[in-house]
Amino acid sequence: MSMLFRCPGGLSGSTPTIQIRKCPQCGGEVELFSTDMKIDCPSCGQPVFNNVNRCADYCQYAEQCLGTAEYQRLKK
Repeated sequence: MSMLFRCPGGLSGSTPTIQIRKCPQCGGEVELFSTDMKIDCPSCGQPVFNNVNRCADYCQYAEQCLGTAEYQRLKK
């Protein structure tokens, strides 16, 4: 079962868009809404991050949402 994670820093009131990402583990398609920070791949369970907006660059909640390791990786 996949777990949806909603970013506490996401903008409310805007219309979310859907993006299809490729799972880095199994190559399966994963649908992410623009308001999702991550979702687990329905095929293998691998977390797939929505890093298009690079929230690590501007959001005060980025480290909390992404975890310290992923936050630091994106900040490089």
